[in-house]
Amino acid sequence: MRLRTVVVAVTLALAVSAGAAQLPVTDVMLFSNGVGYFQHNGTVAGNASMTLSFRTEEVNDILKSLVLQDRDGGNIAPVTYAPEDALWHILESFSVPIAVEPSMAGLLGDLVGSNIVIRREAGTLAGIILGVEEREQKVDDDVLTLEVVNVLTDEGIVSVAVPDIECLTLADEKLNEDLRAALAAIAASWNTSKRDVHLSFKGEGRREVSVGYLLPNPVWKTSYRLVVREDGTLFLQGWAIVENTTDRDWENVTMALVSGQPVSFRQNLYEPVYAYRPEVPVSVPGAILPPTYEGAMRGGYGGGYGGYGGGIGMGAPPPGMAGPQGPAGPLAQKSEERAISGTLLGRIELDARGVIAAAAGAEVGELFQYAIAEPVTIGRQQSAMIPIINQELEGEKVSLFSESVHEKHPMNGLRLVNTTGLHLAGGAITVFDGGAYAGDALLESLPPGEERFIAYAVDLGVEVAVERASTEKQVTLSVDNGVLIATKRLGKTITYALKSRTDELRQVIVHTAKLTDWELVAPEEPAEETADRYRFTVALEPRAAEELVVEMQQPVTQTVALLDADADKINFYLKSTVISDELKAALQEIVRRRVAIAEVAQQIAVRQARLKEIGEEQDRIRRNMGQLNRDADLYNKYVAKLTQQEDEFDRVRAERDTLQEKHSQLTTDLNEYIRTLNVA
Repeated sequence: MRLRTVVVAVTLALAVSAGAAQLPVTDVMLFSNGVGYFQHNGTVAGNASMTLSFRTEEVNDILKSLVLQDRDGGNIAPVTYAPEDALWHILESFSVPIAVEPSMAGLLGDLVGSNIVIRREAGTLAGIILGVEEREQKVDDDVLTLEVVNVLTDEGIVSVAVPDIECLTLADEKLNEDLRAALAAIAASWNTSKRDVHLSFKGEGRREVSVGYLLPNPVWKTSYRLVVREDGTLFLQGWAIVENTTDRDWENVTMALVSGQPVSFRQNLYEPVYAYRPEVPVSVPGAILPPTYEGAMRGGYGGGYGGYGGGIGMGAPPPGMAGPQGPAGPLAQKSEERAISGTLLGRIELDARGVIAAAAGAEVGELFQYAIAEPVTIGRQQSAMIPIINQELEGEKVSLFSESVHEKHPMNGLRLVNTTGLHLAGGAITVFDGGAYAGDALLESLPPGEERFIAYAVDLGVEVAVERASTEKQVTLSVDNGVLIATKRLGKTITYALKSRTDELRQVIVHTAKLTDWELVAPEEPAEETADRYRFTVALEPRAAEELVVEMQQPVTQTVALLDADADKINFYLKSTVISDELKAALQEIVRRRVAIAEVAQQIAVRQARLKEIGEEQDRIRRNMGQLNRDADLYNKYVAKLTQQEDEFDRVRAERDTLQEKHSQLTTDLNEYIRTLNVA
């Protein structure tokens, strides 16, 4: 119990450290892909060391993205931090073998050979640890097992019961230092929520320094308020919703909000990675190991991923970001240089309510950035709404009909034209019309100058009835080398019957789905066309009815091999209204020849049946003759009958053979006729 008290006291003493100075956060750039770039700026004098504390799960992003600058001739020293190594591996690095919760006997057993000083009730004892053993000792009627340490002293070997030790000191200062360091590592392992990163700046005089890094951050969001005035003009007010989920306050920071989705990923750089090394036995003369060889991995040393000549390396720094002493682009400029170029919006008020747009927009490569004009203050774990747009917008009221949205009524909507000069990030829009709430809508990302529809309510003042019809029409028939090519046209007709039940003029935009491989026939041109929709505009007068007919067609080609086509299929195409006289004559010729072939086949079948009948009759006669005397009259009658049947059999067989030759020739002629048949 005494030892445990001592260990805890030492651990607490080692865990106490002076707080490190922190550079304030001065710049925050939030991206719509869920990360944020945070920059600290400040002044240091001479050699300075600072500590930033991060959540453990954030350290990997810090190691991947940390950017340090020491301007005015300063240098950046190595950044140090405690690795996320396994505790057992850390403890193995000390000369004192210590467990997470060591006992006195266990610690002494691991320190055999070390010089120690023991203070006990009987006096102080100095010597070398020989070992630790267990001994039994009788106390009254009980037998107790005690742990005893044997110590070699100048007077000989002395055994000391571990419970009798009041204080133990290691004589070797190096062992004392390692023991304290091991206990500090154990104490540090209990706190897994925070990790410190130590920064050092080397130089002379006062200098500007900056620290920047990427961290996960909630996606910044936008929401809009859109007012439809009585004269039909529109006014848009936009807000950015920003959350500070970090452990630091943002006080008067320069903020930028960036749309787009740059590639960002996580990589475990914090936890040490140990490469496997095979154990090779000591070579003994005369003992030769059998060789083994690994297969080649796509070429030799000359290149490829990881090759010595062309592997993946650090590469040159990206444009605008040099080494530790050089410039690091616009994110690392001084505060007066960090504003995004572009004209800030003026003080445009929404209905004279005093809301001022606080952002200026600018293109940043393929992304768009809102640079907040005034410094922003958001406390840790707090959120804020920042006005970014407050100006008029071009557009008009429309009704939008799509069966996939509502099968009977269109939606009240607006056609918006982005004349703000800003990139409108996607977000929710609350629409106010006639001084009242009209509905909510969703806006997809809208670049400057482009148009977009939004819908915010069901338009009960207009009803739409939809009817569909399908047609199929034969167009052309032709033959190419014996293959009949039939082209027909499939048609689809969609009729939209629109009826107004309001006293207002409606401009109805009807959305019709585009069908793959189908061609729009009527109307000739849609008002607009998207990747998968046609849009048609219908002007609907008050209390009136209009009809929109949309026709689409698709050509379909079928092929029929005439060699395999039966009479029914050929007769089907003979009845077509688009067949030419030449093709009709050719198909009729095919039918005529097939009829002739069928007649010959029928004659062959008749003769084949007669040959079978004669054979069966002869078999019967021969069986009967086997039962008769050769001199009997019936026997002679049978002989005459057989002679007559043999003559008929030879004649019928000859006719069959002739017909078969004719059938073969007719078939060959027909096949040749069909193979060479070409009718346009």
